[in-house]
Amino acid sequence: MRRLIPALLVVAALVLAVVLLVGPLPPGPGQAPAPTATAAPAAAPGRVSTVLASDFENGTDGWEGLGTAEVAAREGDARSGGSSLLTSGRTEAWNGALLDLTGVLTPGTQHTLSVWVRLAPGASSVLGELQLTVRRDVDGERVHDHLVHAPVGADGWVELRTEYTLPDRAQQHPELYVESTGTLADFLLDDVTVTTQAPAVQTDIPALREALADDFPVGTAVGTQDLAGAPAELLARHFSMMTPENALKPTSVQPHEGEFTFERADEVLDFAVAHGLAVHGHTLVWHRSTPDWFFRAPDGRELGQSPADQALLRARLETHIRTVATHLEDRYGDRNPVRSWDVVNEAIDPDQDDGLRRNQWYAVLGPDYVAAAFRIAREAFGPDTVLYLNDYGTENRTKRRAAAAVVERLLDGGVPIDAIGHQLHVDLRVPVSGIEDTIATFEDLGVRQAVTELDVAISESTEVLDSAPPERLAEQGRYLRDLLAAFRRHPGALSSLSVWGLYDSRSWLRAWPTERPFEAPLLFDANLQAKPAYWGLVDPDRLD
Repeated sequence: MRRLIPALLVVAALVLAVVLLVGPLPPGPGQAPAPTATAAPAAAPGRVSTVLASDFENGTDGWEGLGTAEVAAREGDARSGGSSLLTSGRTEAWNGALLDLTGVLTPGTQHTLSVWVRLAPGASSVLGELQLTVRRDVDGERVHDHLVHAPVGADGWVELRTEYTLPDRAQQHPELYVESTGTLADFLLDDVTVTTQAPAVQTDIPALREALADDFPVGTAVGTQDLAGAPAELLARHFSMMTPENALKPTSVQPHEGEFTFERADEVLDFAVAHGLAVHGHTLVWHRSTPDWFFRAPDGRELGQSPADQALLRARLETHIRTVATHLEDRYGDRNPVRSWDVVNEAIDPDQDDGLRRNQWYAVLGPDYVAAAFRIAREAFGPDTVLYLNDYGTENRTKRRAAAAVVERLLDGGVPIDAIGHQLHVDLRVPVSGIEDTIATFEDLGVRQAVTELDVAISESTEVLDSAPPERLAEQGRYLRDLLAAFRRHPGALSSLSVWGLYDSRSWLRAWPTERPFEAPLLFDANLQAKPAYWGLVDPDRLD
């Protein structure tokens, strides 16, 4: 994406931020600023890990309004990707956007906080000043650590960046928020990260990809923040393939009609090429990640089922898929790492007679949109690219039956669907036997299968833990052991297995469906160290 920050504004903002930080900060709600907040220097190479990232591609990422403020994901006005977070309805300067950092900040450990901000389009051309603050509880009182502030306008993005160390005290409940020092203008946030120095990646343990080489390739979901430092080392050491978490979704690639932005995708794919990793493309058609303009006529009305409206939507679908394919061919040629695609994502609804979700694609094109997407993808990407229908909940009997019926119908209709992707976002209560039944069902249909988004939550969706209990981590390890044993009872059934994230603090489950700061659903912990879940796949005997 084109850089939206005028160079002079960036320099001025950062210089001013440093100057202000070494002098008195303006008064605000609560106590004095934390003495540990300083302008952030460049991080030491090779040791940085991301413990929190918000890019708002899939919603608000757990952020909420403070005071009268309201927050909402906003398409089209993003620093990168397709969405940012709009903060509106502010009636006082301290009203803003807030995120709970409990479980994210380790007391006594230095973290780097980075939030990119700008005033919303239509705001006054006069600069307003936005401020990054951490508030916490100390001995029954609320303390506000005002960290960094800078002038911000509506014409470009400015980074609020600082080092912060949460004092080593008990039960502080730290929360990060963005406020202003005067203006009540609406503002946008994007590309929020909290990073810290990570321990060295373990080199005295087996690589996942080698331990499971006789079973299937092993992959993981990644974002651009995973492509440097310790996370990149972890990625290259253990995995043979990866899935771009958001960078290839339609909202990221084509946020506005005809404006294709491949910069974030290219960062991920360039890393894959440089390190010899295959890439599973995610995704071409997904109702939750398709910009609204796809479904609107040039005059702004919603598309209906008229022949003209249907033709317009089909043309937009074909243009999008073919443009993606052309970009990959032009940039990578024979080195193109994208070997497979989630062509249609989360289209199954077992409560419907035809098994298909009633989404915006269905509202205009009816059930034929699925077949149309696969046919266009086959023509665009060629016969060697494996085309997937990807969905969650297929381990559930009702969802499994609906998905199998849809796949069988597509195959009978000559639709070029090659494979079914099982997301497997499960928790410790989900029986492994149901997952094995699903593998057997689709073996009978003769299509390829893959586990595309595996994570095993140690808590229920409405349960908020105050730690990651060792006994649950041990149970998680045994669950992964049993899951691998079930897969091995069906040799050759799975084309690959991918986990949805490199390490626990990068998991989407820490913010969905509620804040769960100690959820730990992946193979490596927040310090990038192997967990019992890792050993459940690599060497189950270590669990005894």
